[in-house]
Amino acid sequence: LSSCIAGSRLQAPNWQRGVSPAMHELNKGLVVGGCKVADVIGLVEKELLRWQCGRYTHITRALEATDYATDHGIIHLQTIFSKPVQEQPVPIAVVCVYFHYDTQRQRLTYQFEQESVLHTVGGQSLADGKFEGWIDRIIGDKLQVRQLHDLATPFESTRLKPPSEHTAFPGVPAAAPEEAESAPGEDEIDVSEMYPVAMGAAGLTGTGKESLPLGTLLVNIFDAADEENEWELTHKEVADLLYATPLGLADWDIKLLLTSATELDSGRIQWQPFVEQAPEIIDALLRRRADYEAKKQSNVQVIPEAVELCYGEEIAEVARAAGEAFSQLDGGGKGTLTRNEFRQCLLTRAERFSMMEVQMLMQMCTEDDFGQVPYDEFNILLTQLRIDALHNALVETEVANLRVHLILLSRREGMMDTVVPIWDLRNLLLNADQLCLSRMQIHVILMIVHPDEYGDVDYEYFLRVCCTVIPQMFDKAAIKEKAEMIAKEKADLQAKQELEELQGITGGLATKTRRSDEEDQEDVQANAPDRDAVEKALIGLGHQADEKHRAQPSLEVRKFLEAMRHETVQAQQLSDAELRGFIAEAEIDNQEIAYVDHIKTWVPILFELRRSRVYDGILSKDWGFDAPNLISLTEYEADFPLREPSERGDAESRDGSRPSSAASSRRGGGAGRRPSSAARRPTSAARGRTPTGNGRTDALKRKNSLKGTSGGSRPGSRGSGRGRLVRANSERSDSSVDSRASRRSGGGANRPESRGSGPSSRVR
Repeated sequence: LSSCIAGSRLQAPNWQRGVSPAMHELNKGLVVGGCKVADVIGLVEKELLRWQCGRYTHITRALEATDYATDHGIIHLQTIFSKPVQEQPVPIAVVCVYFHYDTQRQRLTYQFEQESVLHTVGGQSLADGKFEGWIDRIIGDKLQVRQLHDLATPFESTRLKPPSEHTAFPGVPAAAPEEAESAPGEDEIDVSEMYPVAMGAAGLTGTGKESLPLGTLLVNIFDAADEENEWELTHKEVADLLYATPLGLADWDIKLLLTSATELDSGRIQWQPFVEQAPEIIDALLRRRADYEAKKQSNVQVIPEAVELCYGEEIAEVARAAGEAFSQLDGGGKGTLTRNEFRQCLLTRAERFSMMEVQMLMQMCTEDDFGQVPYDEFNILLTQLRIDALHNALVETEVANLRVHLILLSRREGMMDTVVPIWDLRNLLLNADQLCLSRMQIHVILMIVHPDEYGDVDYEYFLRVCCTVIPQMFDKAAIKEKAEMIAKEKADLQAKQELEELQGITGGLATKTRRSDEEDQEDVQANAPDRDAVEKALIGLGHQADEKHRAQPSLEVRKFLEAMRHETVQAQQLSDAELRGFIAEAEIDNQEIAYVDHIKTWVPILFELRRSRVYDGILSKDWGFDAPNLISLTEYEADFPLREPSERGDAESRDGSRPSSAASSRRGGGAGRRPSSAARRPTSAARGRTPTGNGRTDALKRKNSLKGTSGGSRPGSRGSGRGRLVRANSERSDSSVDSRASRRSGGGANRPESRGSGPSSRVR
């Protein structure tokens, strides 16, 4: 309405004419002419407090900065006054006040709407107590214009009729003012009653008893929005509809719901299959959230400063890598990309983003009405993602839910063997669509898991590691404590440097002696190979082992593993954990590893991780098979067994009635029965195993070759071999996020690589 009325008033200044609903706010940390944007907003708020406009609510934002590169910069801000009420939460008319702060003169001026009179704070302005009346006059003028000209759109006239009764909830009388201020937690609404109550409150149905089923209601809402009957809506339209519909979902859960929608290259979503599966997903998300809130014991809040201290360098490197991809695709330098281009840039940096991170970033990124996504503040988006993930760790911090999710993922991927290749476990974590693990967190897990010399890991041992480490990674109290410790260390280091500078000026023998000791320590560190030296040595080692010398250098998996045990690798002073993580990150394509690309990608990340302090507590512990800090999962076996009865019976028949089957599977028989894994890991014969008929002898050899496990035991050395693959015939329907709904929509079990595929695994 403001833009419609603007034509009948005085013409707006040039910078105001450029303001549009899609314009983005300035970063509050931006410095213009020596003044921080956040400080200028504080000055505006101080002036507004003097106006005494208590009947209005307002919001202030910084829109633009002119003469940014000079000392004489001007920051343009906008304050919007409105008066929402319970009967009409969206006001018809608002008043915009435009503030201008001259950074050189340190003068704040303002004007109401498009009026030509420029008021000065502390100078010529309205008298005290007259501001609220002035705003009343402007809103009255706008309402009068609305009465003279019918500005209602056809959508407003036909589909948004006001409800017959204005009550808090259908069938529930409006609360008195003193009752509305009751303490949180009183008169809580049961989850089973949430849908009819919320829908009735929106005026979409008559009463709670007459409410339509949620699926039918969503179909009606989306069908009304699809005015062209194209059966498609833009991602922004779908998101706006979900946020406008009172589903009772938290913001994070709405984003999770959006990840289940298949997004086309055009940025549009076919809403019909999405709406069909949405009710079941919403029900699972609501129940999981209610269970999490009931068990939540602490209300620790992780602030951006704490995330910056713990993950600042990691986020900066990820943002830098993504920025390079964005710049390469944005040839014109517009600073924006389409949603599909934005997603493709993230997917090309597979060493920097997990699939869940990509999906959540696609829901968090801002976009205009044309589907363009700005990427200039991508580091802020990454910081917010890390904060939201810590505050919404519904699965990550609940051992029972975490265990069930990983088991269901393994069944979906067909990992029913006793031991699983470490590369398959890496893919499992990367595709975990209910765990918002960062790419570096996944790498740290791969570093602490102890495989055998062939790269195999006992799956039960892997579950224990994940269920111990992942809750620690999402412990908000521990993150806050770690941030405080890092801040204290930085302050101590700065104080020490200042003291040394002072002592350096005054001189002294003690200072010279201490400086000599520090130089000796620096010499020792300087003798350690740097990143370039490690890359060069490993590439040279790969060339020595590469007998084929193809245009794209690659090694067979067996030769790559043998090369990693060479004395040249030991000379690079890589720790056992770094070497395990480096091997686990290798991409295997048709039994080959492109070692040059792998080395150039992951050696820099290893050196980045050395500078990080947040993972020290995890990497310093022993994570072998019998490590004392690993939790026991025995108590959860009765509620949800690791293997279904049919699988356990088949395993017992293989181990008991046919003892020779274990040995035969090691001789390569298992690889032929699992074509999906054959492309990712070498067969027993390719690994160079000695064919024997005695499974115990082979298990003993592999047990003795394992590094880092206490007592010399190997994770998963059961003497039973790999066994035959058994697909899971059924999964728990009550813990499904999209189960039957995804099959009804024809989506099946979408692979995470598909565009916009969402949570297809199960949650409790």
